[in-house]
Amino acid sequence: MSRFFSIIVIFAILVAGGGYLWMQKSEQEAKARIADRLVDARRTFADKARAAATEDDDDDYLRSMKGALKAYDADLKAVYKDKPKWRDPEAFKKRVEAEFKEGKLNEAQRKSMLEGYDIVKDAYDTLMAANWEPILTQKGEGDTRFDMYSIKRIRDDQGNAVLEAKVLFWGIEDNTRMTWGDIALRYWVKRMKEVKQGKKTVEEEVEEVLGKADGDATPRLILQDPKKYIDEFPSFVSVGYIWLPVMPRESHAMDIEYSYSAKKGGGKHDTQLKWEKFAIPERWKLKEGEAWEADVVEATEDEIAGTSPDAGVEEEAKDEAEE
Repeated sequence: MSRFFSIIVIFAILVAGGGYLWMQKSEQEAKARIADRLVDARRTFADKARAAATEDDDDDYLRSMKGALKAYDADLKAVYKDKPKWRDPEAFKKRVEAEFKEGKLNEAQRKSMLEGYDIVKDAYDTLMAANWEPILTQKGEGDTRFDMYSIKRIRDDQGNAVLEAKVLFWGIEDNTRMTWGDIALRYWVKRMKEVKQGKKTVEEEVEEVLGKADGDATPRLILQDPKKYIDEFPSFVSVGYIWLPVMPRESHAMDIEYSYSAKKGGGKHDTQLKWEKFAIPERWKLKEGEAWEADVVEATEDEIAGTSPDAGVEEEAKDEAEE
């Protein structure tokens, strides 16, 4: 009897162990299927995002990109249909906290990893909600697009006021080699001045260049592999932010130039983005009593008219060449 009981107990243990191994194998297979489907969903979104990012019209871009994101969200729901709890955008954060608690990470490592995660999670929530509105956007070369969608006033390490702008860099991924160029800002101001009209001198409003600011276009921070933090993060986009100087209080508009070069797909794509007479919101400007250090540069007649000072010379050279 005792022998029979031993056989039953041993058999029961073997059956239970076999069941556990079967469940473990089944879970691994489910994870593999979901991983494959996620790759397919990200690839499908990348194709749609590429088409949207290269739209000439900004409104068409935004409408197409939001549509692509909504379709991607539907695809994600299908991917995780059998295991909805496995879709967890906070999985990275939970893992970091667990490893910190176990002593596998120190405080500096934890802080650095969570800072990156917080930036990615914020962008993820924005994209998946598909409710952002670009402040400045323009397509570049090589299927890239710059989209600045949020800006706030902060203080740098020296206590100086700066503008921190959140940016979506479409078409820039983890395998894209970036070379950042320059950023140039030119501020415009409206002033009442006396001008001659025939034999009379009258006062009228004119535009002048108040000053200029030049700097490096390198983002303050850019994360080219956001899926490292959230597995389901949309493909074909990097996230980050750039810093801009607080604008002169008396300026009303500015010209912006922003350049970069993207090496991808065996080619190098140089981009020079330009925005002219962009209206400056009041919250971007210096507050009462704050000073802005810059040389005042008056606009030439050509600048005020919006023409190139070399246009006439170029036309003359062209005429001479034709003769």
